[in-house]
Amino acid sequence: MMMEYIYFNGRFVPEGEAKISVKNKTFNYGLGAIEGIRGYWNEEQQELFLFRLEDHYKRLLNSCKVLFIAIPYTVKELCEITVELMKINKVKRDISIRPIAFINLPSLRPDLFETEYGLTIFIEETSYVVKPAVNALISSWLRIENSTIPPTVKSIGGYLNSALAYSQAVAEGSDEAIFVTREGNISEASTNNLFMMKKGELFTPPLADNILEGITRDTIMKIAEKDYSLNVHEMSIARSELYFAEEIFLTGTAVEVLPVISVDKRKIGTGEAGPITTQLQRAYLQIVMGKNAKYREFLTPVYG
Repeated sequence: MMMEYIYFNGRFVPEGEAKISVKNKTFNYGLGAIEGIRGYWNEEQQELFLFRLEDHYKRLLNSCKVLFIAIPYTVKELCEITVELMKINKVKRDISIRPIAFINLPSLRPDLFETEYGLTIFIEETSYVVKPAVNALISSWLRIENSTIPPTVKSIGGYLNSALAYSQAVAEGSDEAIFVTREGNISEASTNNLFMMKKGELFTPPLADNILEGITRDTIMKIAEKDYSLNVHEMSIARSELYFAEEIFLTGTAVEVLPVISVDKRKIGTGEAGPITTQLQRAYLQIVMGKNAKYREFLTPVYG
């Protein structure tokens, strides 16, 4: 169910008033940047916690810088707008927040110069995860790379790459796709970062293997090292290494921590969520729900 009010180009407006033309350059070519932010409702504390709000908006502004989209807001102002949007809509449930910075011009030329900005922030109901654990497929589609569409930028157009890989995986009977790079290294899933457990240590692909520098990924690395004394390595992973991993899981704002129980029809570990994955999953949910004071700085309370 959609919320009633949306932030659109400087105003809080009813959803029906937030419109762009079919001639809009971003609609035609995907020339924009997006973010995905989660809000978690804590019934006991009667509080809505927005997770790592500042970090998400820092990344949005960095994406805008690459795309020459000059939105006239600071991180602080974007956070304040988002909190106000929650209050206007009286949000008291788990939700997903979608900011979009776009080029607000009708020009048919796919350029990034002399543009006018557009900015919208709207709310959707929670995540799109439908299974507690997934079967994955190594995609035949290669991950976008820095010399094509920078994967460190959350660009709208770049998500065609994700859609092709994910759709292929589903069409072939799997739940999720895993990209490889042109060199054959594991990159990430269709919209999520990847971790592999091997010999009691965690491994995750580096930025050089065309991944998005995920905020959930960063959170899990901190939890693993600080709270569970796990060694976390950012290093290239060969495709075959996944097949004999002890555990594999995905991380992302929408999926949080999601176990992978098979890759290319090969069972991972016991074929169920592994113990480390389960521990990190539980720890993450405690943090985002405001139940771990140690990580309170990650949370922006809306009503507090």
